[in-house]
Parts: sequence; structure tokens; C-alpha cells
Amino acid sequence: MRPRKPKANEPSPRDKLSAAFLKAFQTDFDLYGVEVIEQLRKKSPEKYAELAARLIATVEPKPDGFEQCNSMEDIGRKLLQSVGLDENAATPSMIEAAIEANDAFIKQLKRISQGN
Repeated sequence: MRPRKPKANEPSPRDKLSAAFLKAFQTDFDLYGVEVIEQLRKKSPEKYAELAARLIATVEPKPDGFEQCNSMEDIGRKLLQSVGLDENAATPSMIEAAIEANDAFIKQLKRISQGN
């Protein structure tokens, strides 16, 4: 049985686990403070650096998914998903309307950027 794919507005299982781990880590830090981190840095600088790198990587912005789009149809689908439409519910006419709305939006942004 395949796991259920989260909806666009739901966090993925990975995001939930990451958030839970970071929350637990924060709680542990609140209890034991800087002292433990200092001990880790002194005893194992390699692990200290690895942990720092991993923590920094978890706070990087999450891509919006548009970089995976290979066509205007993909962009139309992704736009509809970004407002909560289930990925399998988009009809061809909905996708076309989303593409047209996006084109009009881009055109308006260009006018604004040119001071019109």
C-alpha cells in the first residue's frame, strides 16, 4: 500500500519529523544550555561542525516546486495546487484558465515595473 500524499497545504511527513526533532532539540537546549554545545565543540569539533551544517540546512527556504515544471501545463497545475486544488482535480479548462491568469499577472507586473 502506498502512503497517502499530503495535500498542498499540509506539511509532509518529513517536514513534520524535522519540526518535531528541532522542537525536541530546542527543549533539550533550553534544559542543558550552551554548556553541552561547548563540551561537544571541545571533544569533537568535526561532529560539532557537522551538526551546525545540518541545522543550518534545515532552516533554508523550501522550494515552491515550480522549478520542477517543464511546461506551461505543469505551471498551470502547480498554480492551482498552490491555492489548494487537489493535484488530480485540475481539468484542462482549469489549467488553461490558470495559465491565462498567470500571463495577465506577469503582463501587469511588467507594466508596473515600467512605471505605467
